[in-house]
Amino acid sequence: MLTPKQEKYIRNLVSGMSQYEAYCNSYDAKNMKRSTIDRRASELFCKSELRARYDELIAEANENVKIKAEDILRELKSIAFANGTDYAEIKNNEVLFKDTNELDVDKKKAIATIKQTRGGKSIETYDKLKAIDMLVKYMKLFDNAEGERTTPSLKIVVTDNSNLEKVLYEEEE
Repeated sequence: MLTPKQEKYIRNLVSGMSQYEAYCNSYDAKNMKRSTIDRRASELFCKSELRARYDELIAEANENVKIKAEDILRELKSIAFANGTDYAEIKNNEVLFKDTNELDVDKKKAIATIKQTRGGKSIETYDKLKAIDMLVKYMKLFDNAEGERTTPSLKIVVTDNSNLEKVLYEEEE
């Protein structure tokens, strides 16, 4: 069983304080030299029961903030696949913003800012290309069998100088 001062010392460490700061905050160290505080703080932390309590509190903290890869991928997917038409439409030459209360959760995740400016209203989403790039890297979509990154070439065929007929992705040899 830890003393109240020992418990405070360990909680201070878990909160991000250095051993020196945690010791000074938990014990009467006003008249001690820096080297004495450092030595005592280090010795205190080496005690098995204190170290076990520290490990226990760190594990609890990690459990409370556990982020799974799926959570991050879900957020990136929301950003990568958001489109301007998810948030606004043009009717009679006028831009009409959609009611944010009617947007689904994934569409809301992609919104970085909504603001009123002198020129009107503005909705900005997070960086779509960055999200796509991060997903591609995670999924290793353009890696070859040796794990090396390959760059797909983009071939655009334009037929009558006004219509884009097709876009093909081809691997470079």
